[in-house]
Amino acid sequence: MNQNFRGLFGSLIVLALCSFFTQCANIVPPGGGSRDTLAPRLISVNPEDSTLNFKSQSVVFHFNEFVELDNVIEKMIVSPTLKRTPTVTAKLRTITLLIKDSLQPNTTYTFNFGDAVKDVNERNPIEDFQYVVSTGTYLDSLQVTGKLLIAETGRVDSNVAVMLYSNMEDSAVSKEKPLYLAKTKGDGTYRFKNIKPGTYRIFAIKEEDRDFQYTSKKEMIAFADEPIELKENLANVNMALFSEIDTVKAEEEQPQGEPPPPPKQPKKPKLLAAAELNGGKQELGDSLSLVFNYPLKTLDTAKILLLEDTTHKQVPFTLHVADTTSKKYKMAYNWKPGKPYQLILPEGFATDTAGITTLKADTIAFEAKSIDDYGIIKLSLTVGDSAHLVLPADTAYQFVVQLVSNKEIKYQGVIKNGKWERGLVQPGEYEIRVLVDENRNGIWDTGVYYGKPKKQPEKVFPYKENLVVKKNWTLSPTVKL
Repeated sequence: MNQNFRGLFGSLIVLALCSFFTQCANIVPPGGGSRDTLAPRLISVNPEDSTLNFKSQSVVFHFNEFVELDNVIEKMIVSPTLKRTPTVTAKLRTITLLIKDSLQPNTTYTFNFGDAVKDVNERNPIEDFQYVVSTGTYLDSLQVTGKLLIAETGRVDSNVAVMLYSNMEDSAVSKEKPLYLAKTKGDGTYRFKNIKPGTYRIFAIKEEDRDFQYTSKKEMIAFADEPIELKENLANVNMALFSEIDTVKAEEEQPQGEPPPPPKQPKKPKLLAAAELNGGKQELGDSLSLVFNYPLKTLDTAKILLLEDTTHKQVPFTLHVADTTSKKYKMAYNWKPGKPYQLILPEGFATDTAGITTLKADTIAFEAKSIDDYGIIKLSLTVGDSAHLVLPADTAYQFVVQLVSNKEIKYQGVIKNGKWERGLVQPGEYEIRVLVDENRNGIWDTGVYYGKPKKQPEKVFPYKENLVVKKNWTLSPTVKL
């Protein structure tokens, strides 16, 4: 009995101990906490920031947490610029900057890392992290600030290179690296810091190759008409980016040899035509687009018939090529609202560049839209005091309103006596832009840098609110510049 009791007692002790240790071994999930949103904090740097008589080739930054670099070669800006890009490495809580060039005497250097320095865990960046030193006995402290806009749209663009040159030659922007370099932020603004007093040419370039030189007509350029005299801080040095139509002075190589052969035709090609219609309906006030599957050599418009209404009345039209491929043509006619039409394309009316003709006749039936399918816009324009800061005081220029959808100008017209009215506006959402038409030709004109005379692009002001047009609605927006 004693022995049985001892055995039972021992079993109970074992069970109790197992239960105790099992409870102790339960994993309790950690309590939730707020996400770390703080950027790394700089603890120390050697040599110190704002060091004078700087001679070191390396700089070591110490932070309060583990850090990493994000695309530092792309984001770091050194001013004045260096021939050789510094090496930047991250390890644990330190970042090391190795300077490969000999620095100029009596010069203030700014190493701006942008937002390239981040913590390892949450990747919170240090915004505009920079390090400034001088190889002389004082720090240069002058600043230049301004804003860049894309001239054709009036919109801002980020990450555009803004450059200062001490060389006054026009070709400096194409042949030399800039002396000072900055980049635009998301709102289009830029800022040069720690600049030496002097006279500078200022430019901006939107490019892809990062050579910071204006060498291709694919690049966009902005320039100030006159050099800037930097004796004190300068603000509102604003410029407009544009692409030149003609080739720039730094000539590009042209391809040599024979032109490429035309694309191979299929074994049994067929020349086909189709009309571009919106749900089987033709837009009022617009040309009918006729599209072919191959470029045309000849097109006999005398063979084409356009019939109107249920009476099949033949009506006159004009037809012209619409693009450089010779595959798209525009048929112009004053379409009657709601009327049915038939476009008869007979056999052999068109021949492509390979000598293939249309093999059979085709009839395209469609209907013109009605007036109620469109909206009406009655726009008023006022020019406020702020616009006079960027526009000349005289009133010789005319204003042109542009309605833009999907980056394409759908409607535009001259504003007369502060008013512009347009009917037959397709339903949809439009951006409103106002063009300052300096030469009064009704369209936007780009600028000229390499040419005589130099010319700034015409200014475009985007309106802050988009316009939503609905069927059979009349809108009366007031736009203030």
